[in-house]
Amino acid sequence: MRARCGSLQVAALAVAVSALACALLPADGQSGIATSVAATVQNLTPPSPVAPASPAPLGKVSGLICYPSEGTPAMTAFFQPTSGGEAATMVIAPGQNRYDVLLPAGEYFAYAWVGQPELQLGGSYSQAVPCGLDVSCADHGLRPFRVGPETPANGIDLCDWYGGPGAVPTPAGGFPPSALATPATVPEGISLNCDGSQQRVRIEDAGAAGRTVAVDTWLASGWVNVWSLSGGDPMIQQIEPEAGAYRFGECRSLILVPIRYSGSGADLRLDLYAWDGAGLRQVYSHHGTKGAWAKLGDTIQFREAKFLYGEPNCCPCAMQTTEHTWDGSAFVETLTIVEPTHAGPPPDECRP
Repeated sequence: MRARCGSLQVAALAVAVSALACALLPADGQSGIATSVAATVQNLTPPSPVAPASPAPLGKVSGLICYPSEGTPAMTAFFQPTSGGEAATMVIAPGQNRYDVLLPAGEYFAYAWVGQPELQLGGSYSQAVPCGLDVSCADHGLRPFRVGPETPANGIDLCDWYGGPGAVPTPAGGFPPSALATPATVPEGISLNCDGSQQRVRIEDAGAAGRTVAVDTWLASGWVNVWSLSGGDPMIQQIEPEAGAYRFGECRSLILVPIRYSGSGADLRLDLYAWDGAGLRQVYSHHGTKGAWAKLGDTIQFREAKFLYGEPNCCPCAMQTTEHTWDGSAFVETLTIVEPTHAGPPPDECRP
């Protein structure tokens, strides 16, 4: 019985298998099969070589690392593609205040978490960051940015820690803080800007070490100190006990700090600070000899000695009264008057 060569799958079998099959044929049949196999092998398309994958172009991202406390704790930064997918991560060491990272070209969101996997507090590069993180910067939504090899992304600052629950995405495998950890009110807390956030003002008297004014804010599940001012040695200068939070406007409290300097001049420096959502910014400062101050509604009145003729420090010839009124964002001067300290004809030291 003659084998049929057409039934052989010449293209898929090795030449050795074809030769074995055709060995069953007479010599004249073998010649025809050999020619067929050679033609088939010659016409097979060789496989294309696999090109090595080209690395994605990288771009540099850099920025500051902020934290609402005196020191920066360890944290993890996340760079999430806006199109979805897995976020790139970067470990931030304790005390680190800026970062640089290379990322594949594209568009990203940037945020960070303290604590992993039990997340404690989240911060981000949000719309409030380029706004200045002032009390007027109410948009805490993540701000996208683009990066590429020719377009580095600078100023991607991880500085907004004030967005509240849900403002920062929860990374895979993380457990967000409980909503019970951010109550509307907390013991000792006041809202300096009546914006729902909670602050606490403390006056600490350390005796020979002097007084300190401190402001804490409530984050996650506890108080975090964000600002403090120490008077230092009370023999040189001393924060007066009237320091504290004072109401201005319909719903705003400013931190008032009077500092008295030692010496015969009884110099007084009066500073006021406003809560800006991240810390305190100075909104008023006045320094005067024999100074005294008063709060008259939304107005700060400062009274001080006015030396006009080189008179001795004990006996100024005039006193100046200056008033500044809070307009909702700053103090505006509304009055300045100079009055003599003597009645009747001026003494010799008060003559030009």
